Amino acid sequence: MGFESPELAYQGFFRADSAKDAPAWAAVMNYPHVRVSARTGRTIYATPTEYADRADWTVREATGWVRSEGVETRRLHQTETKVHLLGGWIRYNKSSEPILENRVTYILTKIDSSWGIQARFGVDSYVGQEVSTTKTATEAVLQAYFANLAQKDFGSCATLCRFPYTMVQTGEVVTANNGEELAELLKSTTQVDGATTTIAAVQTGHSGAVVAVTTDNEGKPDDHSIYVVGHANEQWLIGGVSHIAD
Repeated sequence: MGFESPELAYQGFFRADSAKDAPAWAAVMNYPHVRVSARTGRTIYATPTEYADRADWTVREATGWVRSEGVETRRLHQTETKVHLLGGWIRYNKSSEPILENRVTYILTKIDSSWGIQARFGVDSYVGQEVSTTKTATEAVLQAYFANLAQKDFGSCATLCRFPYTMVQTGEVVTANNGEELAELLKSTTQVDGATTTIAAVQTGHSGAVVAVTTDNEGKPDDHSIYVVGHANEQWLIGGVSHIAD
């Protein structure tokens, strides 16, 4: 199975999910595949076989679910081989009544000439509209994070994150299991000299958000990133990131 565009892979995701076709659902993904929830942590799958073997619709069916539909999408950031796609889903019962809705940013990558979903950053607390308090709080966390980054204070950056922390790359998921590992990862990957940063929450819920960041690196390619941020233990913490460079 191959997909010629990110949007076709996105549509294939919901088609296979609603059909409860585990192998087809697994074939939509690129691996390793990771789903990071703003609220509850992450789930990672190493192979299509693992994804298909772990597919289970019984919990959803107990709520009356019979199918899901993807919401309208928008490409937030893109290159020829990676796209941050704003989307989400609505679950319906047999009477075609909506029973649950969510907003998710899908990270799609092109590997071997085919697009697949490498990762999903889920708000997981969507309420049908933007939550202004979440927007303000999560943008403030990223402002603090980038202020520390500009000072190369990677240890302070790590205090604003939860673990395991996830960095999504094309065909790879990088994990930092603690603050020391994240500080070392940031030290080896960060370029912030002369940078100007724009920060805006693009998907929000009561307890989570996806926040878009554009960094204008003076004399270097701009960096377009998304961060998943959630509320846990009375703190807003960053759970993962995906970067796209111009």
